[in-house]
Amino acid sequence: MKHINHLNTKSYFINRFGKLSTSYLFYQMQDIAWEHAGILGFGYDSLKKDQQFWVLSRLLVKISRRPVWSENFALETWSRGTDGFYGYRDFNFVDEAGNIIVQATSSWLVINAETKRIVRLTEFNNFPTYEESVFGENSGKVNSPQSDAKLLFTPVLFNEIDINQHFNTGRYIERIIDSYDFGFHERHDLVEFEINFLKEGLPTDRLAVKKQFVNETNHLCSVVRESDGVDLIRARLIWKENEK
Repeated sequence: MKHINHLNTKSYFINRFGKLSTSYLFYQMQDIAWEHAGILGFGYDSLKKDQQFWVLSRLLVKISRRPVWSENFALETWSRGTDGFYGYRDFNFVDEAGNIIVQATSSWLVINAETKRIVRLTEFNNFPTYEESVFGENSGKVNSPQSDAKLLFTPVLFNEIDINQHFNTGRYIERIIDSYDFGFHERHDLVEFEINFLKEGLPTDRLAVKKQFVNETNHLCSVVRESDGVDLIRARLIWKENEK
């Protein structure tokens, strides 16, 4: 069963080019996913009773075009069920002409807050049965970037911490997008990104973005923690030269 929100591209959703920003594209998917999980009986409040919570593990997004400022569009989501540990969810952004302009598939885990162990979703009654992804595959493993460049570590900020007291998943995306200079963004559009969320960032952490340019438009990135040098997330980004 699809769950649909009808949205308008507000001024605070857009980037400097007047298009839906990458971070707000993600936040809207995150928001409707939590909303729909609640409708299905597997939402934040239901899981909190058993000291459990959802975490996003993997995400693959492909962008044909972005909604522009003041444009109306629909965001559709549906649960694709589980294969045991992962819960799968897909998304479509649909414009007023009925064109699918953004698609995504995501993989989620339920964690026990006390034991930090993964909960098998087959333990949940009436969890949806497994269905194929919009892409015919689930989001995959992203390799760690290789780079000898010096990393610039900065503290975690107050607004980067979520209700679970961890680094907000969307803020990782913002850190990566902001690590590119204005000139690069002037010349390139992000058309695909795949992310693996690996470790929990905490308020006391200091973080940096590491990059590897596989080629001009295919990049690997990670957000690295200073204290132990581990990747908290890894991302594969595909850019294309824009038409400006």
